[in-house]
Amino acid sequence: MRLQLTLTTALILGLPFATFAQDVPKHYPADYADVIEASRSEKGLTIYSNMADNNWAPIIEGFGAKYPWIKVETIDLGSGTVHSRWEAEKGSSSRTADILVSGANDRWAAYGKEELMEPYQSPEFEHLPDFAKPYPGVAVMSADPLVITYNAALLSDGQRPTGLASLVSAATDDAGTFDGRITTYDAARNSFGLAAWWNYMDVKGEEGWDNLRKIGPMIRGETSGGPMNEKIATGEYVMGIAVSGITIFPRLEQPGGEILGFAFPDDGTIMMLRGMGIPKGAANVNSAKLFMDYALSTEGQTLVGKGGLVPYRDDVPEDQVRYTYQGIADLVGEENLIVAGFDERLITEAGPFVEKWNAALAGN
Repeated sequence: MRLQLTLTTALILGLPFATFAQDVPKHYPADYADVIEASRSEKGLTIYSNMADNNWAPIIEGFGAKYPWIKVETIDLGSGTVHSRWEAEKGSSSRTADILVSGANDRWAAYGKEELMEPYQSPEFEHLPDFAKPYPGVAVMSADPLVITYNAALLSDGQRPTGLASLVSAATDDAGTFDGRITTYDAARNSFGLAAWWNYMDVKGEEGWDNLRKIGPMIRGETSGGPMNEKIATGEYVMGIAVSGITIFPRLEQPGGEILGFAFPDDGTIMMLRGMGIPKGAANVNSAKLFMDYALSTEGQTLVGKGGLVPYRDDVPEDQVRYTYQGIADLVGEENLIVAGFDERLITEAGPFVEKWNAALAGN
C-alpha cells in the first residue's frame, strides 16, 4: 500500500518515482519518502559550524547530487560562537541555523540535558558506535585528533616533541627556544579548548597537571587553530600542542606547508567528538534530517573524511580518506586515545577547572 500511494503521489506531482527511491538504504523506515517530499517545500538549509569551506565542500557536493533542490549554506564560526549566535537568534524572527555543528562539547552536554535539540532518531544510528549518540538529539559528525604541530625549520629532529611528556623535557632543557613560543587552545577562553583539556586531564590526572605547570609560563594561548598554524609557520611560535588536526592537515598541502610538521601525541592523542544537532523549531527540519542521515551514512562519512575530518564508521574505506578513527588507533595504540566526549562534568566542573588551568599556565 505504501508503494502504491507513493507512486500515485509522484504521478500527481509529475515527478519520477526514482525521486523517492533514490538510494535510500533498506534499513530506512518505510515512510522516509515523506521526509524527502516534505523537504521540497522548505527553503534550503543553514548550518552554523566551526568548519571551513574546504572541510564542507565534499559532503555538500555529495548531498547536493542526492537532493539537488536543497541549497546548503554553511557559516564558519568559532565553536562557542556557533552556540551563542543560535541562542541569541532562536527566540526572534531572524533566519537561524537548521543544524549546529561544533566541538563545544560543554554546550552539547547542556543541550542534551535541557532537551534543546530535536530528538531525531537517525536510521544510521544502528550502524554507529555508542559514542555517536550521546544524548537524544545530539549526534557525532566526526572524531578529530588533536596533534602536535611544529616549525620544521626551527626545531631539529631531536627537539620535535612526540607527546606532552617529551615536550616538557625538550622545553625545560632549552627554555630559550621554547619560552613564549608554545601555543595551544586556551581552555579559559575557548569552549573547544575547555573540552579538549578537561578530557585530557580527566584521564591523566596530576601527572598531566604537573607536566602542564612545568611549561605553563612558556605557553601563549589562542582560540583558533588556523592562526596557531600560521604563527608557527612564520616562527612566532615554534610549536603547538593539542591543535586540531583538521586545521593542519590541509595546510600541509598548501604553498609553504613543507615548513610545518605534526605528530600524534604518543602519550595521549585527544580525539574530539564533533557534535551535531537539529534545534527544536528548526525552519527546515526535514532537510536537516536528510542532511544528518547523509552525514552519518557510509558515503557521507567518507566525504567527511575527504574534507579533512576524521570519520569513525568502521566501514569507511581507509584508502579514500586521510585518516580514520580506527587507523589512528592503530598508529598510536587504542590505549593512547583520549576520547573527548560530552560528559556533564564539563558543565559542573568548568569553573574550578579554569581556575586550575590559569594557575598552571602561571606555573602554580
